[in-house]
Amino acid sequence: MIRLIPFDLRHRDDPAYLKWLHDYDVIKTLHLPHYVSTPVSYAEVASYCDQLAASDTDLMLAMHHRADDAFIGTLKAGHIDWYSRIADIGVMIGDKNYWGRGLAKDAIYTLGKFLFAEIRIRKIVCGSMAINATMIATFKQLGFQQEACFRDQDRFEGGFCDHIHLGCFASELRDPSLSR
Repeated sequence: MIRLIPFDLRHRDDPAYLKWLHDYDVIKTLHLPHYVSTPVSYAEVASYCDQLAASDTDLMLAMHHRADDAFIGTLKAGHIDWYSRIADIGVMIGDKNYWGRGLAKDAIYTLGKFLFAEIRIRKIVCGSMAINATMIATFKQLGFQQEACFRDQDRFEGGFCDHIHLGCFASELRDPSLSR
């Protein structure tokens, strides 16, 4: 369903990418407070993407839908700790036409297999605002285990909500095609 490829200049400079980062529905649960309060500029986005591209501890990927090759979102393995072999992952499906199709699950599983088998990551971690129950359920369906709940950690729509931290070892990662 998903093809992951290196995030490059054509993705960074795609007007759709900046549009996603200006869409409140897309970014509201990504814990990017400065993107929510003031629309992020192209220059800021370009600088951030260029820093990731030059980083030894971050891997940014573009998600393309296999059927039509549409660029639909991003997936990141960040803050890679090479000593402990742990990576923190994050996902954004920016094109709302592709929401609700299980594509994030497919992308996370594909990235997990790559990180465990090819890069020899030992553990993958991630976090989600507790109000994003669909994302938390997606991670749990893939074998991620809740490791912590940071109470009232994230600011959300005038209040605060919990932040859920999850982790997954290679032996726990579940193939989503086996649960369909």
